[in-house]
Amino acid sequence: MSRLYETLSPSQQLDLAVRTKSPARLAQTFVAYVGQFYDRTDFDVLARQVSDLYAADSNEQASRFRSALDRRLSDRYHAPVAWDIAPARRNRAA
Repeated sequence: MSRLYETLSPSQQLDLAVRTKSPARLAQTFVAYVGQFYDRTDFDVLARQVSDLYAADSNEQASRFRSALDRRLSDRYHAPVAWDIAPARRNRAA
């Protein structure tokens, strides 16, 4: 028999996590799994998605998630998340 979370899409799982976990608790969970990501960029993308989900409800909660995550990453000697990224520029031949 499958578990409830196995029946949800990844985006639904993130939404459920944001609705049921405090920003500090979810940041703690993220840090526990930072080493599981082969590419740190994927981790940062996921963190930005969660921050955006918190921001849809409250900018204060999103800010709490970002600061808690960055603080916990720093405690484990990891770089903070790249929260603000510029869109990729395309080289166009003139």
